[in-house]
Amino acid sequence: MNFPLHLSVCGVLVFFLIASFLYRKFIDDHDDHNIHLSNNSTDSRITATQVAHGKRIDALDKLNKYLVIVVILYLLAIGIMAVYSGWLAAGTIQ
Repeated sequence: MNFPLHLSVCGVLVFFLIASFLYRKFIDDHDDHNIHLSNNSTDSRITATQVAHGKRIDALDKLNKYLVIVVILYLLAIGIMAVYSGWLAAGTIQ
């Protein structure tokens, strides 16, 4: 089994997962959580920006959820392959 290749691919996936979480945090920090609306002309621009940020955050949340699942399953598969490889190696030594 080629464990370094699998671990490096998993490392790249973890890197993208961390980058996605940081990008979501960056977008969330630029969001206005205390929006106070009045009857001026800039309200529609502000609410449109807020809606766009909300949609982007929702899409990133969905992406992060699936990336976490993929990383966990991939690490689990690598662990199973390592245990199986070790089991086969232990059986051939005797």
